[in-house]
Amino acid sequence: MEQQPETTELDQAELELYLRLQKKVGWKQTGKAVFESFFPILPFMCSEQAVIRYFNKIPHVLMWHRKDENYEGWHMPGGYILRGESELEWTSRVLNKEVGLELKRIEFIRWLNHRADVWGLPNHQLACLFLCDAAGEVTKGKFFPLTSLPEDTMSHHRQMIQHVRAYLIRRETMRKSGIFRDGFDRAP
Repeated sequence: MEQQPETTELDQAELELYLRLQKKVGWKQTGKAVFESFFPILPFMCSEQAVIRYFNKIPHVLMWHRKDENYEGWHMPGGYILRGESELEWTSRVLNKEVGLELKRIEFIRWLNHRADVWGLPNHQLACLFLCDAAGEVTKGKFFPLTSLPEDTMSHHRQMIQHVRAYLIRRETMRKSGIFRDGFDRAP
C-alpha cells in the first residue's frame, strides 16, 4: 500500500471534486477498493470474538486460518462494524458470516488499540474483544487450547487470547470466592 501523506495535498479544484464524489459513496455497499481507501486515513472499529468451548474441562478458542493480501495466519472471528449496528447485531453478523455460528450471548472483555505500524495490519484498528456464547457447528476453523496456539497465529490475536485467558481466570476466581459484584458492575 502506498504511503499516505500526513496532510491533505489537494488544490482547491481537487478538493471540490473529491467532496462532490465522496457524497456519492454509500455507507452500506462501498465496494472493497473504496472501503480500503480509507484504511490509511481513519482507524476502523473491529469486533473480535472469542468463542470458547471446553474439552476435558480445558478452555479452547475457535480460530480459522486466513491467507489474503491483508492477513495470513490463524485468528479468531472478527469484523468491522457497519453503520447503525448494535453490539449484538454486529457480533452476530460477523460470527455467522465467518464461521457459521449463531450468537447466543456476548460479554465485553476490553478495548484494544492496534496500530498498523506496530502490529503489521493494513490499517489502524480499534477493537472490542468479546467473549461469545454461540450455538451450532463450525463451518470454518477449529478449536485450540488457550495455552497451545498454532505457530502462525497472528500476533495481535495471540495478544488478544492472553486477555481472554486472563478474563476467564479472573471470572473463575471471583465465582469460587463468592464474588458476584466487583464494585463496577456485576461480576461475569
